[in-house]
Amino acid sequence: MSAERALVLGCGYVGLRLARALSAEGVSVTGTTRSAGRFGEIAAAGARPELMDTGDPASLAALLRPTPEVVFDTVRPLRTGADAYTVESTRAIVDALAERPPGAAVYVGSTSVYGRRGGEWTDEATPIDPVSPAGVARAGAEALYLDAWRVRGLPVRVCRVPGIYGPGRTLRQRLETGAYLRVDDESHVVSRIHVDDLVAGLIAAWRRGRAGQVYLLCDDRPVTGGEYARLTAGLLDLPLPASVARADIRHELSAGAFERRTADRRCSNRRMREELGVALRYPTVHQGVPAALAEEGAV
Repeated sequence: MSAERALVLGCGYVGLRLARALSAEGVSVTGTTRSAGRFGEIAAAGARPELMDTGDPASLAALLRPTPEVVFDTVRPLRTGADAYTVESTRAIVDALAERPPGAAVYVGSTSVYGRRGGEWTDEATPIDPVSPAGVARAGAEALYLDAWRVRGLPVRVCRVPGIYGPGRTLRQRLETGAYLRVDDESHVVSRIHVDDLVAGLIAAWRRGRAGQVYLLCDDRPVTGGEYARLTAGLLDLPLPASVARADIRHELSAGAFERRTADRRCSNRRMREELGVALRYPTVHQGVPAALAEEGAV
């Protein structure tokens, strides 16, 4: 029997970890990039590297022959300005996939589509209400995929993802350099997920998810930015920077970055646990951050 085939569009931080996990399961993985200079790291993750121009549907169509069992789309809406985005690259991808549907398509989206939630619990049934430019673009990308499922039968699963952390993506560097800006509001919570648990959720969405469904992939307990920073600083034996008022920090961050820090969303992973059967390796940041720093060699 030939190996299952997976296509990972956009082998960045998440895509590389995903490719490595799929390859370990015996799946034959192709990973795309816009730069041949990244072929080495994609190959090191166990995937066959290929160039893909999201603005050229023909470059994707060639990668869909033979038809893969699954396509994971980790490509973000293209930034066209400081706080401006376009979903035309997503439109090109969706059209190519709808013309030659894989066994499943998994779109890696964002919880930014929910907008500000005032600390309320948020799940897949919560109406979306994006307020940041990035959130609006993410909602538009989701709509393209879900419309393709309804109208053209594309077997998509939409996975909404909060803040991703893991080795190489912690607060370590910003705390060490003093670049981290700490908001003085301890009441705003943020849901997060360790990259390895995210990868497990994405694979589960492929294997056990249902077409046309939305899955929210996050850990068990959202925490405030202050708790997250204190945890990381304590593990590294570093001082916390002085806090900055929200009104002041607004002028230091882009609209998207400010929204991520102040959205105040408590995300529920019930469907991920009960329907996809995902058992988190790192249920909270108190397990995940020490593991990430250890993998970095920092602790």
